[in-house]
Amino acid sequence: QEAPARPMLMEDRRVALASHVFHRGDADLPGRELPRVVPGILGTGRTVHIKEGSGRLELAQTIASPDNVLTARVIVNRVWNWHFGSPLVDTPSDFGVRTQLPVQAALLDWLASWFIHSGGSIKSLHRLILGSATWQQSSRDRPECRHTDPDNTLLWRMNPRRLCFEA
Repeated sequence: QEAPARPMLMEDRRVALASHVFHRGDADLPGRELPRVVPGILGTGRTVHIKEGSGRLELAQTIASPDNVLTARVIVNRVWNWHFGSPLVDTPSDFGVRTQLPVQAALLDWLASWFIHSGGSIKSLHRLILGSATWQQSSRDRPECRHTDPDNTLLWRMNPRRLCFEA
């Protein structure tokens, strides 16, 4: 099979298509036209109107905005998971209303706030976590702590882990 003569790429339409609410879900029965917006549920809490083009620029700016705490929480949670082997939020890909609240919610909020105010530097986030007393503590068992928190959700010790092949 031959390679295509030119690479496949995406190009915005010159005029964006309007979206409609379909009556009873039937595409042949378009109802009122919907405004073109980035929904506020994506983290900023307010809708962002799309003025021209596809809206991908507005979407990217909304996701990467310093006002978007959700993005900072997701990044912090994933970096924490990388280092500790378990995330602060049990469902790293779902921070929705159906998930359980994290046991360390205050820690997650503080780390996300710190991450935003530090300029979003992942390298600085690694340094902060690896320089913390939580990361540097022993994996020694303490019966009084194990009795209160058998699953170590309050991080009273470092959970022993196997080294990966690369390390």
